[in-house]
Amino acid sequence: MKYSSLPESNKVFIFGILLAYIAVEITGIMFHPMWRDEIHFWSISGASSSMGDLLHRKGWDGHPDLWYILVYAVRGLSDNPLTMQLLHSGIAILSVFLMLKYAPFTRLQRIFLVFGYYYLFEYAIVSRNYAVEILLLTLILALYRHRSRFILLIPVLLFLLVQTNVFGMILCIALLLTWFFEFFYSGYFKTVMTVQKVKLVIGFILVFAGIVYSVQSVLPPAHTGTAGISDFSLSQLTLRELIRSVATVWKAWIPIPDLNFQFWNTNIVRSEVVQAILALVLMFSAGMLFLKRPVVLFLFIMGLIGIIAFIFIIFFGYLRHHGHLFILLITCLWLNAYYPESGFSLRSGFFEKLYGWFKKNAELLFSALLIVHILSGIYAFTVQVLIPFSAGKETAQYIRDQKLDRFLIAGDTDISLETVASYLDREVFYISRNTLATYMDYNPFQRSDPDESRVLSVADSLMKMKNDTILLVMNYPLKKIPGMNLKKIKSFEKSIVSNEVYYLYLLTPPEN
Repeated sequence: MKYSSLPESNKVFIFGILLAYIAVEITGIMFHPMWRDEIHFWSISGASSSMGDLLHRKGWDGHPDLWYILVYAVRGLSDNPLTMQLLHSGIAILSVFLMLKYAPFTRLQRIFLVFGYYYLFEYAIVSRNYAVEILLLTLILALYRHRSRFILLIPVLLFLLVQTNVFGMILCIALLLTWFFEFFYSGYFKTVMTVQKVKLVIGFILVFAGIVYSVQSVLPPAHTGTAGISDFSLSQLTLRELIRSVATVWKAWIPIPDLNFQFWNTNIVRSEVVQAILALVLMFSAGMLFLKRPVVLFLFIMGLIGIIAFIFIIFFGYLRHHGHLFILLITCLWLNAYYPESGFSLRSGFFEKLYGWFKKNAELLFSALLIVHILSGIYAFTVQVLIPFSAGKETAQYIRDQKLDRFLIAGDTDISLETVASYLDREVFYISRNTLATYMDYNPFQRSDPDESRVLSVADSLMKMKNDTILLVMNYPLKKIPGMNLKKIKSFEKSIVSNEVYYLYLLTPPEN
C-alpha cells in the first residue's frame, strides 16, 4: 500500500476540506434532535450539585468519567443542550484536522474517511463519549512516528483514552500489549538509555493506573452489571452467539444500512451467517496485508480478540459499539506506514503470492472500502436531516407551546421518557420508578417494567391524589378504558430511533 508523505503541507487542502467538513457537521447538528443516550449526559449533569455528586449519580450508567466531566463543565456555561452538541462537534472537527494533516493516506482517501459514516455521523453528529476517544486515539497516532520523543505524553493520552468508554479501554490495552511485544521482543528496550527506560516504566504504570481507575468507575455500586448488561451466564456462550459476534466485523467495516428512514443499526445483509462468513474474509484479507509487519499484525489480532470477546461475553451492543472494529482497522493501517516490511519469506508459495496480491492491490481495496463509508455517511446524514433522529425534542416543544407543562407529566417507557424530560428541563413522573426526576436512573433495584394496566392505574392514582389533569407521555398507544377520562391529543410517530416516538394523553378528573 502506498502512503503519502507526512505531514500534509498543503494548507489549502487541509483548511479547504476542514471548512467543508465544519459546514456539513454544523448543519447536521442543527437538524439533529438528540435521543436518550446523548441527552442523558446533559440531564444528569444538570441534576448534579457538584462534580462529586455527578460521579456518584452516574454509578449505574456503565461509562467512565471523562465525558461526564466535560459536559458538566459546559453545562455551567449554558442551559441549552445545543451547547453539548457544539462541544462534541468541536472535538470531532479537531480529530478531522489531525486526520487531514497527519494520516498517512492519500488525499482522496482522507477525504472519503472524514466524510464517511463514522467520522461524519456516528462519532460526530451523534453526541456520545466516542468523539473524545477518537480525538485522543488520533493524537496518539499523529505522535506515534516520533514516539521515542513522547515517551511520557503518549501514556498520558492513553490514561485519558481509557476514561472515555469501554472500547477505548480495550484499544488502549491492545496498544499496551503491542508495545510490550515491540519493546521486549524487538530488542528496543535493551537499546534505549536508562533515563528512557525509567520514563517507559513510569508510562506503563500511569496507563495501568488509568485502566484500574476506569474499571472502578464503570462497575456499578453492586454486583449486578452495567446499564443494559444482564448477569453473565455460561449458557449464553453458544455457537449462534459466536457467529453473531464475529458478524459484527462485517457490519462495522461495511455499514451499508437498509434503505428506509429507520436505517440506524441495520445492515443490507440480513443473514448473520452470511455476515460472519464475509467478516472472516475481511479479517483474513486485512491479516494478509499486515502479515510482514509483526507489530501491526499483533495489534490487529489483540484488538480483534478484545472487542469481539467483549461483544460475545459481556455486551453485544449496536453499530456504535461495533464501529470500533473499523477504528481498529484504521489504527493498524495508519501504523502500517511506520514499520518496514520484515524480510522473512513465507514457507508456502501460495501464501507468498497471496500476500503479494494484497500488497499490490491494498490501496485499491482500501479506497473501495472508503467509498462504501462515504456513501453510507451521505445516506445517514441526508435521512437525519429529513427525518427527526428522535421525536423527543419535537414532543417537548409541542408540550411547551400548548402550555401542557403546567400539568404533572408522567409516562412510560422510562428510557425514552428521559428525552422529553431533558428537553423540557423539568421533573417528570417515571412510572417505572414511581418517582419524580429529571433524568433516567439505571439502578435495576429501583426500576420495574409496568404493563399498560399498571401504567394507567398509577396515572389514575396520581390524578386523584392531585385532583388535577395529568399529561401522559407514552411510547406506545393506549387503549381507551371505560370510565376513565383519557383523551389522546397528539402523536409524534416519525423518528429514526424506532422507540422514540411519542403519544400524548390527557387524563382528567371526572368533574372536569
